[in-house]
Amino acid sequence: MRKLTFSALALTVFLAFSVHATTAQQSLEKLQAYSAKDVEVSATKTEDAVSAKNQEMIKTIEDTVDLIVSGKEKSNPKLLKELVRVAVLTFENDPSESASEMLLPLYKKEKKAVDEAIKSLPKKDAKELRESLKNTAREETEGNG
Repeated sequence: MRKLTFSALALTVFLAFSVHATTAQQSLEKLQAYSAKDVEVSATKTEDAVSAKNQEMIKTIEDTVDLIVSGKEKSNPKLLKELVRVAVLTFENDPSESASEMLLPLYKKEKKAVDEAIKSLPKKDAKELRESLKNTAREETEGNG
């Protein structure tokens, strides 16, 4: 019985760690899989389902940024473009724009490269993301108020 319990626990821990992308390529694939339809409420998708998907997207952004900022993986233009694209997708259902908080460490580390990725967005989205990053940076240094 103890072996069965231990095996179940080990499997659970393994699965928990395997859910998060561990390489830049895995992150890229996960980010590319997200679309605007993922964050639209419809007859088949409830607000709770959309909210859960939004949180998953934000977590993917956070995990990817952590991989790059920690030095475990290097950024590349394709990955950065996907990061900013998915960040903007989350804004519609996340008024706090949490994705900007997740992107900020990478933005500080690789400002020029992230700015290039932001240029790939539609102008309205690029402006919204730049403003959000600027506000997030200001809140980090000055506080929210």
